[in-house]
Amino acid sequence: MTSVVNAVHLPSRRLLAGGLPLPRVEEWRAGPPGVGELRIRAAHSLVSPGTELHYLDRFADTAQDFPLGYCSAGVVEAVGPDAPGFAVGDRVTAMGWGEATHGDVVVVPYRLCRPVPDGMELADAVVANLAATAVHAVDRAGLGPGDECAVVGAGMVGLLVAQITAARGHRTTVLDLRPDRTRTAAALGLDTHIGRDFPADPEAPATGGRCVFLCVTGEAGDTVAAAARWADHAPGRARLVGVGRFAARVDFSVELGNLDIRYAARCGAGYRDPSYARGLSEVTAPEGEGTVTENLGRALDLIATGAIRPDLLALPRLPLERAAEAYAALRRRPAYPAVIFDYGQR
Repeated sequence: MTSVVNAVHLPSRRLLAGGLPLPRVEEWRAGPPGVGELRIRAAHSLVSPGTELHYLDRFADTAQDFPLGYCSAGVVEAVGPDAPGFAVGDRVTAMGWGEATHGDVVVVPYRLCRPVPDGMELADAVVANLAATAVHAVDRAGLGPGDECAVVGAGMVGLLVAQITAARGHRTTVLDLRPDRTRTAAALGLDTHIGRDFPADPEAPATGGRCVFLCVTGEAGDTVAAAARWADHAPGRARLVGVGRFAARVDFSVELGNLDIRYAARCGAGYRDPSYARGLSEVTAPEGEGTVTENLGRALDLIATGAIRPDLLALPRLPLERAAEAYAALRRRPAYPAVIFDYGQR
């Protein structure tokens, strides 16, 4: 493997939150990669709307600058010491909060990067970073044969979760308040239902259970209660997996039923662990789950096999200079679930 450290600080741009309700673009100079790191010239980065709008609001009234984004894809420009498996010129997808940010050049720990298969567009590969979150959420559900799934929220993560469960052979329905969002789900070949009232279905699974993935934001107490009732109307195990950034009051009582409640934060063991990400330590994922590195690779495999279809998500591609416009539109929850920034590289 070629290992090159370029000490030059390259002129670049990055997207910052802080002091304003919308982000701003700042010029800066990206340094060389450190131990266990890659420097990547970005072709695309993907907005994760729920998380990034949250941090825009959180830092809007502060004087602190906060780099936005954690999903990037591009070409390796330099390889730091002890970053095995990568060489200059490799096409990679990269993730990492505060690392794979929105900008022309990013420096990312190598275990948060995976090579992009030949023939896969980098604009498709960048979706694998959020898809790793969806892979982890589905792992956390512990689905078994015959289980039925409902995904509440046809945002980016919800649509990725639904494609994964459907690809595994589970009957899957996507619920959303917006008809235009459910149309995107339908274009992916998924069953859909408009609204948050679960569809009446007297034909419960013969042997399996029901699992609800809550991929929503805001207040979700009523949705949790409705999800519990729907999941309980099946002979198998009832589960609820929280994936979005939401709040809910849960009244624990016999009316709730035998419901397993789990939350799927992040995207696998080792995420937000700087030592693991740079190869300085190891982590062991719980049984049935994977590390962030493994999940990122699995997400790329799902895109390569067509189980996940980024091309059918109708994601707009915009230059970074139009970032404020992009976030203002995402705040209004448009028909498309996310935005890709295009840096003019291939």
